[in-house]
Amino acid sequence: MKYHEPVLLKETIENLNVKEGGKYIDATLGDGGHSLEILKRGGYVLGLDVNEKSLKRARLRIKKEGLDERFKGVLGNFKNIEKIGKENGFEKVNGIVYDLGYSSYELEELGLGLSFQTDEILDMRLSNSLGVTAADLLNSLNEKDIAKLIYEYSDEKMSRKIAREIVKTRSLKRIQTTKDLVEIINSVSYPGYERGRINPATRTFQALRIVVNDEIENLKKSLPQAARLLLPGSVIILITFHSLEDKVAKEFSRRARPSIKEVYEKPLRPSEEEIERNPRSRSAKLRVFRKNA
Repeated sequence: MKYHEPVLLKETIENLNVKEGGKYIDATLGDGGHSLEILKRGGYVLGLDVNEKSLKRARLRIKKEGLDERFKGVLGNFKNIEKIGKENGFEKVNGIVYDLGYSSYELEELGLGLSFQTDEILDMRLSNSLGVTAADLLNSLNEKDIAKLIYEYSDEKMSRKIAREIVKTRSLKRIQTTKDLVEIINSVSYPGYERGRINPATRTFQALRIVVNDEIENLKKSLPQAARLLLPGSVIILITFHSLEDKVAKEFSRRARPSIKEVYEKPLRPSEEEIERNPRSRSAKLRVFRKNA
């Protein structure tokens, strides 16, 4: 079984400075890559994931490595990180990791319609507790609101054209699948879109995923809670892939002063070698926040 390699893993582990017997929270468990490295260094890990399949997959991986005695996996959203931490004996921790990227497994194998590369029902909900699907949004919002959603959450310059075509198409039939949406986007995209660097559907799919799962608001709620769980001298590692996520990080940094200080003046970025190995890492930014003693 092939597992996702976390972006900026070396930099993350170096900045966590894992202590043997220390307690750490992996707020975005995914394939468990960060958790594994912490466990290998003698730490205890509480791993959170909103998707049950992803959680089971990570648990199995960690068990195969013989490191499950110091690992606890919980089905939950990091917007409730303080409550979950306290309920599981992680009320005072040595470090917390947020990796806001998505693995190939999550995008292409969960069957949630997160990827434009497979034809699936246009759902995008990582948790069954959420009510509104991506298809619901596209078939109910007016043209202006669809364009605003796409632009605000992805900076897609074609947002108005895409929204206009969505409304035109849904007047004939309901938009139900990822293929339906991809065909709409392709019909209005121009030759040489983004100089061929990304697929024309990338930004629209990203915007819908963020909105359906309320990702920005969840991050805003989570970071102050995470700060309260930290022991003095401990850190929050935050890896973002979108300008809105990074904006939340910078706002948190300003509001949390003086108890929380950002370690680096500028975020750490992937090396050219890492980008070549993993093109999805090109937009990643890593910020480190330390709680003052």
